[in-house]
Amino acid sequence: MTPASVALAPQPTLADAVDEALAVALDGGQVRCLWCGATASRVVADRFSGRVVVRCPECGSELEGTRPRRPGEGRA
Repeated sequence: MTPASVALAPQPTLADAVDEALAVALDGGQVRCLWCGATASRVVADRFSGRVVVRCPECGSELEGTRPRRPGEGRA
């Protein structure tokens, strides 16, 4: 990669990080706190609705939302 291509590489946004964390938590994966980096020990997820709550025991933050649907998901 040239320095110019590195500078033009798309940077992940906070929204991207949140979406990824919610998707990983919903799939039962290990999720780290987006604020302090600690391993989140409490995940409550509803696979049917996609609603996820991740609570961090270290800093007390709570991340709640729904995983965005993947393209084509939910269609018959």
